[in-house]
Amino acid sequence: MFISQGLPLPWGMRRLIMRPHELPCGIIAPNKKLAQFCFTLKNVPGALAKIASEMARWHINILSGHITALPDEEFGYATFFADLTDLTVDTGALIEKLRSLDVVEDVYMVEPEIPTMIVDVVHFPLKFLGEDSVIIDLRMVGHMFSRLFEVFETGASVILYEMGYRAGKAAADAILKSGLEGLDAFKAIMALSIARGWCVPELIEWDEREPRLVIRLWDNFECKPIAGQRNRPNSHLVRGLIAGILEGLTGKKVKVKETKCIAKGDDYCEFIAEGYEATR
Repeated sequence: MFISQGLPLPWGMRRLIMRPHELPCGIIAPNKKLAQFCFTLKNVPGALAKIASEMARWHINILSGHITALPDEEFGYATFFADLTDLTVDTGALIEKLRSLDVVEDVYMVEPEIPTMIVDVVHFPLKFLGEDSVIIDLRMVGHMFSRLFEVFETGASVILYEMGYRAGKAAADAILKSGLEGLDAFKAIMALSIARGWCVPELIEWDEREPRLVIRLWDNFECKPIAGQRNRPNSHLVRGLIAGILEGLTGKKVKVKETKCIAKGDDYCEFIAEGYEATR
């Protein structure tokens, strides 16, 4: 059995140092000359430093972006937005200078299609750990869930729970296929929930044999749009997710109860899951 008075130190430390993760998908900057650069680079130490140094030489300010490189691959990929307002050379000449660097296999520059902003329109589909993914902002999530309750009333909670349950089972199956089991598998799912922007989980109690789980979710995405606006717990989708995940990891059915919820003014959403029937 694992029981904690709070997060293990690494998780607690992470919460203390967390900051928002702004995805490099676009920039709004009126009165600035923006561009997006896409590089295929040799996968060697110092490759990024060389292109950054060359761009700094011409007064280009690199703003945000991402790199992708695997240890055994010959080439890596880097793309970023940059401010060219103070550029001191023609863009055509700049591209040739960048292409001439010994670490650069290829480079191209994309200029904005929309006044005052630049949006990444050269990368699709969006991938997360190799899987096709989509981004839906929290405001849209809130409107979709609210509309579900307007149309189906109390039936919406059942729909959301069943949606979460199916998704939770799928998440557990995917983690098990990676070779992780038990608490390690659940910790992986917790970590992924942070990376996906769903919540910051705090594991309070874990007993795989019973099974029994007590977990707190800070900034739970399902209830964040309605924080403090309800008089009862409202995490139906997430409750289903937890049930599906635990059943998938332990092979036992669980009942999940939400005891605290930010929708009714609590600081976090808290769930207690307890087993009641074996599934295999």
